[in-house]
Amino acid sequence: MRLNRDMDSGQLAKAFYYDSIEKGTEDVVFDNLMDVRQIYSGNPNISDFFNNRDVAQVDKEKILTDLTKDFTPDVKSFVQTIYDFRRMGDMLTIIHEYELLYDHENRTVVAKVTTAVPLEKEQEERIKEVFSKKFNAKKILLNKVKDEKILGGVVIEIENKVFDGSIRSNIENLKKQLIK
Repeated sequence: MRLNRDMDSGQLAKAFYYDSIEKGTEDVVFDNLMDVRQIYSGNPNISDFFNNRDVAQVDKEKILTDLTKDFTPDVKSFVQTIYDFRRMGDMLTIIHEYELLYDHENRTVVAKVTTAVPLEKEQEERIKEVFSKKFNAKKILLNKVKDEKILGGVVIEIENKVFDGSIRSNIENLKKQLIK
């Protein structure tokens, strides 16, 4: 894997992704990168810490070692390289780009599901089943959002398409039909 500091986040992610495919480690790398994302989410100032010139190099490297201690050697090396390139502030973007490649390759589709009340497990499974067939996806991930404004029913957004089965939408359609 050839990386250089002039590569943008997408190029870094792509190089790392195809290297992990070549080694057959893309699933483990993906899981490790999701852990890195979680660490970043739990520590919103982590990029500032690594970019702070007042923090001793030794302290940064200790934190970096602790951060990557449970990761595969490839992920440790990749994170170290991003650190060496002084690009820790780009880590979430790089991870996002890797995730897009991974999801595309594995036909994983993310669906934003908006409801007024939480879905029951059976409803979630039915949505996954229907949309995995409709989008030829191996896996459907649900990003569940609660919004009382839709009154009831469900609004599903997948790959720039909206499937509106909300009560509010049905009422508005009925109004339009009655006005005609």
